[in-house]
Amino acid sequence: MKLSKILAVLVVLGLVCGLAALAIKLVAGAVSVISGLLNTLIALALIAALVLIVIWMFRYASKHK
Repeated sequence: MKLSKILAVLVVLGLVCGLAALAIKLVAGAVSVISGLLNTLIALALIAALVLIVIWMFRYASKHK
């Protein structure tokens, strides 16, 4: 094989590896964003539940003095 063919194969192989790495990083980033969103929603639900429990406790205490 000529040097130019070997160089072309190496360049194409490098581009394919680079594109594969980019695709993997994009998928990992998307999963990270979705995971962060899910954690945020769970935290908001937990805070809302705690606020409702505190409100219920004060209403219950005021009715049963």
